[in-house]
Amino acid sequence: MKHIKEQIDIIPEEFKSLGMYLDNKRYAVLDIETTGLSPIHNQVMLVGLIVVEDKKVTLHQFFATDLQDEAEILSKTAKELSSCNYIVTFNGRFFDIPFIEKRNVKHGVYLERLFNLDLFYLLKFYSDIPKIIPKLNQKSIEMYAGIDFLRQDRISGGESVALFSEYLNTGSMDLEKRILLHNSDDLKQLLRLMSLLKNVDIHRSFFKTGFPIDGGRLSGIDLKKTDLIIKGFGDNPTEYIAFPSVEAPYSFRMSAKDGAFEIELPCEKRNKDIYVDIGFIESKGLDELKEFFPSFINDYLIIKENGSINYPEVNLMSKFLAIDALGRLG
Repeated sequence: MKHIKEQIDIIPEEFKSLGMYLDNKRYAVLDIETTGLSPIHNQVMLVGLIVVEDKKVTLHQFFATDLQDEAEILSKTAKELSSCNYIVTFNGRFFDIPFIEKRNVKHGVYLERLFNLDLFYLLKFYSDIPKIIPKLNQKSIEMYAGIDFLRQDRISGGESVALFSEYLNTGSMDLEKRILLHNSDDLKQLLRLMSLLKNVDIHRSFFKTGFPIDGGRLSGIDLKKTDLIIKGFGDNPTEYIAFPSVEAPYSFRMSAKDGAFEIELPCEKRNKDIYVDIGFIESKGLDELKEFFPSFINDYLIIKENGSINYPEVNLMSKFLAIDALGRLG
């Protein structure tokens, strides 16, 4: 296996709405190259990461020089991602992450369950860009964003598979460079495409997908009649169940198997509005945020107003409620 590492000078764009959830977080842009589309019959030949921490941006590529290198590639990837708070992918929700997870099982490699900021998923379901670009692949989006001229490689993922097969037989350095360039260009362009997040309804999408929190991550929020359901995963799994009390008026369940948890918070309804008393949440961070959002009224949060959910406020309250619940595990 070869490990290629270099510093790059792309500065990711920052967004206020995204910073509410992901500010000061270490993350990695991830893209994989495989020998085919089936994780059962094919394997990972290359994992590319761009790790972003503060203003430092580092490219890592773990490349197989032999088919026996896959376990080491997956192990190195897991180690690098262990210090990240989330990952950025393009269609990683449906391809890269499930593929890696299945191959990890084969080799006994543990990969921490990270929040996946999947740009394809966000643009497809939470922006108007699909109305403009019928074929929502990465290169089409690069053209829309006006950054396609920055791409040097000219091969497709399918061609990369064929080149790798030839590389295994010849060891050609030219083929190796072309495969690595394809992967690194995909990563760099994806980092630049994060500028399109300004077109995404971040608050509504994070209500659905969740986001990282201290001690774990949320995997989604739901409002069922007058109950707010908050799901996620904790970093320290334990078998736990708690019923509502005066100090914590919500039910909380966690599985020791994978740290999956669920919080159920009863709310109140008046006409079309749904609200909840959140005075029990003791958090300086939440108290500071209350000043900026009109849906926080004293110790109450208006969850649904005139039939519409107040996504930013609900997301932030859910964050601090989950942290409160995880903190009660001791």
